[in-house]
Amino acid sequence: MKWRIRDLLNPVMTRSLLYGTNPFDMEYVLKRMDAIKTMSGKEIKNVWLGEWYAKADKYHAMAEESVTLGNRISACAYSKLETQCHYACYMINMDNVEKKQSIYEKLMESYKIYLSYKKNRTEYVEIPTANSIMPAYLHYPDNGEKENYPCVITYSGIGSCKEELEMLAEPLLQRGIAVLATDMPGTGSALFHHGLKCNAQMLDPAFDAAFEFISKRADIDSSRIGNFGLCMGGGYAFRATVKHPEIKCCASLFPLFLNIADMTSIPIWMKRGKWSNFQYGLDMTQENDNFLEGMKILEEGSISADFLMVYSEDDNWMTSEASISLYEKALGNKEKIFVDEKPAYVSEESIMHAMPVGEQFHWIQHKAADFLAARLTEKE
Repeated sequence: MKWRIRDLLNPVMTRSLLYGTNPFDMEYVLKRMDAIKTMSGKEIKNVWLGEWYAKADKYHAMAEESVTLGNRISACAYSKLETQCHYACYMINMDNVEKKQSIYEKLMESYKIYLSYKKNRTEYVEIPTANSIMPAYLHYPDNGEKENYPCVITYSGIGSCKEELEMLAEPLLQRGIAVLATDMPGTGSALFHHGLKCNAQMLDPAFDAAFEFISKRADIDSSRIGNFGLCMGGGYAFRATVKHPEIKCCASLFPLFLNIADMTSIPIWMKRGKWSNFQYGLDMTQENDNFLEGMKILEEGSISADFLMVYSEDDNWMTSEASISLYEKALGNKEKIFVDEKPAYVSEESIMHAMPVGEQFHWIQHKAADFLAARLTEKE
């Protein structure tokens, strides 16, 4: 079978579009990818990164010009476009950890600038855990001058970062809910700058630290806190709710538990290699068996909070049976949404086999946001 280069990039393209990347910018870059004559991984990465960097530079210059002219609305829009370009670069997997970090630095810095132009208040915070520091953003739905905001904690899964979580935060902000978006161990600045790795020893204390931090905020109503996550973040949201019965509600979208997933469907880059081992805290001589054994802690326990689980039979990582086994651990009021809609892209269309189908159902985040808002906000 002859693979088209753009087919190889389906997972990257999907996540970039969900993050808001302009579809015309995406098609422009994909046409440049189509023009590559040789199926070379190095060439594919160089062209992809080069095209997106060129666009990022253009939008950065346009944002600076807008600031000079006093046009903050335009500056915000162009800064967001620049951030989306760097995000498209960050989605490329590579074993060069130093290069990966340099790409993240650009994403992180452009995102900070973008936030400075937004109307709603966003506070950068560093949450101490038992192991190190977990960076996060506390997003407010307005200028942040009110008292007793309800709050949802969102969790970033492997390969993600707090900057990516804006796509889950925005629907909640629109419903008047504050959002704590975290760099979980193994992701973003927690990984690159503070040495937090994605393993059970560092994840469990991180759940405790996030809850303790947000529940003690004077401007947050500690009786109205929820958990929300997608993919591995959905598994994290479940475990964090197990650990803290005070949590009022939890939504898990297509949750992934590595230790009960179909390991034959997990992409190679998530199982072995310099980049994956760096995220998990393993050296190249170690196997992942001990890591997976430790991750079993994430499925331990049950929750009494109101629980929403979204799953699909087309999820190539978690079978429906595995998802239902998680659902049965919720002992309180619970709802499940089975998505029978077929995804636009499936694993068979990408040689990378890194296609989490849940991310393609963009509309489901509003279902989840409504579920959480119904439990955390007062009805008029």
